[in-house]
Amino acid sequence: MRPRSVAVLMTLILCGIVTSAFSAQLSVRGNLDIYGIWSANLLDFDSDVGDGDNYSTSQRLRTYFDFVANENLKAVLGLEIDNVWGEGSTADWGTDGKGNIEVKHAYLNFTFPDTTVNVQAGLQYVAMPSVFGNPVFDDDAAALTVSLPIYEAMGVTLGYTRGSDTSTNIDEPPVGDDGVSDDLDMAFIAMPVTFDGASLSPYFGYVWLGSDYDFTGQQGLETALDLSLAEDDISIWFLGANAKLNMFDPLLLAADVIYGALDSDDLDSSGWYSALSASYKFEPLVATLFGTYATGLDDDENDQTLLPVLAEDWKVSPNFGGVRAFSTTYDTFFTKAVGVGSDGTGLMTVGLILDKITFMENLSHKVIVVYAQGTGDEGTSYFTEEDSGWDFYLVNQYTIYENLAAISELGYFTGSSEKYEDEEGHDLDASYFGTVGFSYKF
Repeated sequence: MRPRSVAVLMTLILCGIVTSAFSAQLSVRGNLDIYGIWSANLLDFDSDVGDGDNYSTSQRLRTYFDFVANENLKAVLGLEIDNVWGEGSTADWGTDGKGNIEVKHAYLNFTFPDTTVNVQAGLQYVAMPSVFGNPVFDDDAAALTVSLPIYEAMGVTLGYTRGSDTSTNIDEPPVGDDGVSDDLDMAFIAMPVTFDGASLSPYFGYVWLGSDYDFTGQQGLETALDLSLAEDDISIWFLGANAKLNMFDPLLLAADVIYGALDSDDLDSSGWYSALSASYKFEPLVATLFGTYATGLDDDENDQTLLPVLAEDWKVSPNFGGVRAFSTTYDTFFTKAVGVGSDGTGLMTVGLILDKITFMENLSHKVIVVYAQGTGDEGTSYFTEEDSGWDFYLVNQYTIYENLAAISELGYFTGSSEKYEDEEGHDLDASYFGTVGFSYKF
């Protein structure tokens, strides 16, 4: 973001605060996480090569401004500021660098008068229902959603979102005889149903891509399907459902099933993903057994068995998907290095979560143990059905105040990958990390 743009943005925020007494009520919420991390082999998994820097301090501030006119109308602005201490002019001595304020959300939310029809338009969070974050779509997006109840226990949400459009200047002449077709769009519908002690949330999405759409940098399409540039129109569709069962409380069950397919003249890919978890509330803790499975890459490059991924937020542990106690820029460690499993595809996991372990007042613990194995054919990627790994993760949290916690993490990973070791020229050595920091929610 340019300095002038930052100044204009902050002026608008201040003007909104000053005038809120006359037009709307302003509320502020968000979180600030600050922590230091020590690590070894976290990204290269090579003990023979010294880490360039095995310690760093990071912080992330997310602030949301709710401009509420009444119970049926509000606007939301969400900002995010990420800093790594000492990196660039934004977090070195002086800390006066420009350009690191990100607009995360900016949307309008209103309900039509005398109805229950709700509309949300703008930069917002859009996610298909899931147990561990949806592997197909779960991200911030420029979108329009319309939600309305059908019956007391049933509703429907219709949505549209645009993922890319690089030729929006209508004053420019079209490129070529047929113009430019570089858009990426998705329409979806979700119909959550609530029963006595259970809920079911089916959904369907359809995605269309122009023949000039550039896949470069599009994780899940470029990486997983090895595409570089589309030569014809491509369509993607997915059908899924999330179910929850709490009628046997304190036993809670949850499950996901998703099937999706990509169709083009040169490439077809279809695959599925499933997840199942069972949680039981004991007196001092909550224990969760879980498993996930998704189809992987096939030997046939032109007819793949991989679920198309658009904008995912799947996660079960730091090394498989990237779940962490801190909300920062660090993401999945192992699966990012091998290029498989960050979105849950091409992966099978079985794990145990022990959460909310409490033996002392204000002090709690969380333990995650995950075993994972690839599901792709041998030789297709760095993590196939011949490869496996273990992830161990511990979180300790001490509540200083109601909204402020001191947190420490410990993580250890060990695994094997025959193709990775052959092509990278070294063993896949174990890695570990530890953190200490603070998390403030306001």
